[in-house]
Amino acid sequence: MTRVTVTGVSLDDEASGSAWLKRTMGDRERGSRELRDAARIVNRALGAVRAEARDPLVQDIGVTKALAVRLGHGTGDELAEGRWTEASQLPEARGGRLDNVDPQSRVAAVLAGRDEVHPAETLIQRARLDVQQGRDAEARYGLRAAREALREEPGPRRDKLLEELAAVEERLG
Repeated sequence: MTRVTVTGVSLDDEASGSAWLKRTMGDRERGSRELRDAARIVNRALGAVRAEARDPLVQDIGVTKALAVRLGHGTGDELAEGRWTEASQLPEARGGRLDNVDPQSRVAAVLAGRDEVHPAETLIQRARLDVQQGRDAEARYGLRAAREALREEPGPRRDKLLEELAAVEERLG
């Protein structure tokens, strides 16, 4: 278990911090934006760790996998020690992508050798993550590699994977 504190804007005093927290907790979109921005900062740091340690197993984080998520405010010293002047815990995050699908049949098929994961699937998923995290150059390279993998080894999921690839490209702009 790891605790991560990400700081944002500097607030003038406790009253402005309380007002910010109330506004943010009261506006789902604003709260989601704060969390996405914080996750991006953490993932940028993890990307630097991954590169410097030359360890591909250092993974990005996602808010839906956190045990608890709090938004709050405090002094610099408080935040450095993992404390807050005031904080609110967000309701448990709705499930991630896997909660809406049943991957077990595909996993069983892959493990039994009746199916395989096309290299483009992995590359497209990675590119999707790169787009979400603001790593546009990495996303472009990944999509280019995915398209090349589909050209070299079309496979039975080619059309579906090309649709997914196009959707990520559209999001990338």
